[in-house]
Amino acid sequence: MGNQEFRTLNELFLKAIENHPKPDAFLSKSQGRYRGLSSRQALANVAGLAASLDHGGIRRGDRVAILSENRVEWALTDYAVLGLGGVVVPIYPTLLDADVEYILRDSGSRGIVCSTGAQVNKVLHIRGKLPELGFILAMDGASQEPGVQYWQDFIDFSSEAASNPEDFFRRRAWEIQPEETASILYTSGTMGQPKGVILTHANLVSNILASLGLFPFASDEVGMSFLPLCHVYERMLDYHYFWSGVSIAYAESFDALPNNLLEARPTVMAVVPRVLEKVHARVMEAVRQSPAIRQKLFYWALNVGKRYLPYSFHSRQPPLALRWEHALVDKLIYSKIRARLGGRTKQLISGAAPLSRELAEFFFSMGLPVYEGYGLTETSPVISVNCPGSVKLGTVGRVIPGVEVRLDETLTSQDGSEGREILVRGPNVSSGYYHLDEENRLAFADGWFRTGDLGALDEEGFLTITGRKKNLFKTSGGKYVSPEKLENLFQGHPCVSQILVLGDARRFVSALLVPNFARLESLAAQRGITFSSHAELVQNPEILAFMQAQVDELTALLPPHERIRQIALIPREFSLQDGELSATQKIKRRVVEEHFHALIDEIYLRHAPQPQNV
Repeated sequence: MGNQEFRTLNELFLKAIENHPKPDAFLSKSQGRYRGLSSRQALANVAGLAASLDHGGIRRGDRVAILSENRVEWALTDYAVLGLGGVVVPIYPTLLDADVEYILRDSGSRGIVCSTGAQVNKVLHIRGKLPELGFILAMDGASQEPGVQYWQDFIDFSSEAASNPEDFFRRRAWEIQPEETASILYTSGTMGQPKGVILTHANLVSNILASLGLFPFASDEVGMSFLPLCHVYERMLDYHYFWSGVSIAYAESFDALPNNLLEARPTVMAVVPRVLEKVHARVMEAVRQSPAIRQKLFYWALNVGKRYLPYSFHSRQPPLALRWEHALVDKLIYSKIRARLGGRTKQLISGAAPLSRELAEFFFSMGLPVYEGYGLTETSPVISVNCPGSVKLGTVGRVIPGVEVRLDETLTSQDGSEGREILVRGPNVSSGYYHLDEENRLAFADGWFRTGDLGALDEEGFLTITGRKKNLFKTSGGKYVSPEKLENLFQGHPCVSQILVLGDARRFVSALLVPNFARLESLAAQRGITFSSHAELVQNPEILAFMQAQVDELTALLPPHERIRQIALIPREFSLQDGELSATQKIKRRVVEEHFHALIDEIYLRHAPQPQNV
């Protein structure tokens, strides 16, 4: 087997270390700047940690959980546990104690590695209920509580566990077979109780290998890792980076990302549409506040970019005049927008939620290619993706090599879904959910996985997602509505930050809407509307009427039963802290409906039938 091949994640790690010896395999913020961890030191830390875990009783097939934000220790712990033949159980750091307890108990985790003291405390609160949990490691330093050990001490003492930790690690890592379980990933629970998805080395490796041919990276590149490593999307891409010799820079936090981009200057990163919406909104608000001449210049530049796109997509030479215009606006406008992302970004890879065609077109026009893909935890994750040389905006790309997609029978014509359920088969598909026999029977049949997503394939093989089967709701009038279809209409809307469409068993469709407060405050100033808080602003009748008019305009051409008849404005954004967003910024429908049930009831009471005079 040559150095350009690997069958397990362990082989990927060891061969990448040999292929790409570099001083900055990983980059993390320390003492005010990004500092590198070398390939050599990464191997030493991984081997030392593995030797100590083995000494502590972790055996092949044992589950070890990681409760941490993205950081270099996350990746090193992952490789150490995998090298022993252990099973990594990632846990989102935003989860509450009860959710952490559920995952640790359901997975039967033997130990857990935590990042901060706050994460350690979550585990200490529930430790008495988890008899199988043998140890707690803390990345940021040992707690005073008994049984909590410091992550670095565990590595430093590894010579007591093995005479030569690196030899021990290599020997054990090469023994692990592709069909062995690498990880159990618990779905984010946007639709209910999390389920543990079993992924083998072979599942993940097949997806990495298929992606390598579509996105070839060079070893002098830098990838920014900020989407949660607990989610298979970022994790698989980080494996891809590591194999390709791309230095991986970890963002300090979601809020720190704008500054981290300027510091690390990445060439590539995975994003979710919510991130792109925020960048777009900031750019457009800055344009709106600019002098009229600058506004005209920006919109001219945007038009030039859109006219230039068809030529770049099809590798054709644009006319000389267009090339000249494009070079000019690139220097005057596009380069300044790219500078907000560090100035070196060559490509963005978008997933986890639908990306509107208009938003993708905007970033492509600015010289920031956004390649949208589609996948699920159960498929390791990529099923299809747009990539350099193969792009069709408004789609999630062509199905990747080695994977098959079949569209199930057409749903009844009354559902209004415009699609059929997507079924997937291939080496990337999970063997099933961890000890959930009934769920497995429903989701996996004859080698095919039922995604629950609705889609369509065009004549060129590009896949389009049209909705989610489980999210379809029926109004009291018997009409089916896809909320995603409506919500996606508002992506990038200048006045709308977030939206949740409602209407299940109700007489009409409504929506909870979080406005773009910068735009709304500006509007209020123009109209002489005074307010002391966002809560007061969103209750103003004139503001509510303005926002309803925006919604009416955008949905005017839809069938009557799909139009959003009433809205309620929310005075704050849906948040991770309140449990309303998943780790990849998707709105948790059930949680938001619970939090705002009184406001939802009020929407429909406004239009309740009035009693007749007698």
